Amino acid sequence: MRGKRKRYYHKTIILKDVFSNTLIYTIAVVFAVGIVVSVLGKLNIQPSRAFIMAEFDKIFCAGQELPFEKRNVYDRISAVIPSVKSSEEMTKKYSAKYSGVKKEDNAAEKQDKQEEISFSEGKKIKSIDMSSDGITFRNETAYTPDVQSLLNTKLNFKMEEGKPNVLIMHTHTSEAYAESPDARSTDNNKNVARVGTVIEERLKSQGINVIHDVTRNDYPAYNGSYTKALAGITSNLEKNPTIEVVLDVHRDYAEQTKNGEAIQLKPVATVEGKQVAQVMFVIGTDGLGLKHPDWKHNLAFAVQIQAELNKVSPKIARPVNIRRERFNQHMTKGSMIIEVGTAGNTIQECENAGFYIGNAIAEVLKRY
Repeated sequence: MRGKRKRYYHKTIILKDVFSNTLIYTIAVVFAVGIVVSVLGKLNIQPSRAFIMAEFDKIFCAGQELPFEKRNVYDRISAVIPSVKSSEEMTKKYSAKYSGVKKEDNAAEKQDKQEEISFSEGKKIKSIDMSSDGITFRNETAYTPDVQSLLNTKLNFKMEEGKPNVLIMHTHTSEAYAESPDARSTDNNKNVARVGTVIEERLKSQGINVIHDVTRNDYPAYNGSYTKALAGITSNLEKNPTIEVVLDVHRDYAEQTKNGEAIQLKPVATVEGKQVAQVMFVIGTDGLGLKHPDWKHNLAFAVQIQAELNKVSPKIARPVNIRRERFNQHMTKGSMIIEVGTAGNTIQECENAGFYIGNAIAEVLKRY
């Protein structure tokens, strides 16, 4: 009996030690993560909840990863995304894949009977209509903006004559289209810089002075592109304090998985007999706690531009994407990201879109 009690006593001691060690280890990990988050906060780097949970998964769920072919579409996309810092730098391009795929996939399913499949650079591409029903939002924040109020907002622009009013730039300058391998190119006639040039030409043709900065902020390294872009915006504003509008022109990415096969989606519409890539305005907010007092003004500007596009065709614009991230849009009262097409669109379709974007922006700015 004494032997059994002794063994039981030793087991109890061991269990207590294991529990104590586990508890201490857990507290240490939580404390360490808290310090890291605090330091990142002081550096204006805001890690997302998803990132923090992912790091906990790495610590506590090691060895639980599914084989690549068994993952769902979101996990398969994330598996091929290069590692980037958890901050405002990792932003829209990759997070847009998560937030946009499900919606676009459902929209694609509704069009299966009339889908148009094409091939480019070995990629399977499907044309799809992602246009907004009037002016609507894909809202990823807790805010509830009212469209009519935004349409009625008098924008606070001075538009000084004879001086630069608009800056066009590209955080991800090498983003390109279906003709380019991996939809990336350093050739400014094939990437988003070409679309920016078309917008620039339309604005200048209507008396609006433009600076087009084609600095490659994402090349050779994608990491840090938003930091580099912010430095460029700051420099341009210091040299040209009359700039009130900053247009960050990008291209989007959308993909559908069907029967285990990845199909790139290209949002496209026929406008005045031409194939035109559909566009999406992305407006950042202060949803991550970063200072951004004028985001509602930016949103009103985007909504009024979209209203002008809708006068030409209600098929050009996708829903306005309202995001928690700031995207460097705190620098002026007229800042926004413009997603022109996706990696599945052709450069010509996106140039056609740039023509209408430039005209619509000019129509809004000429009021001031």
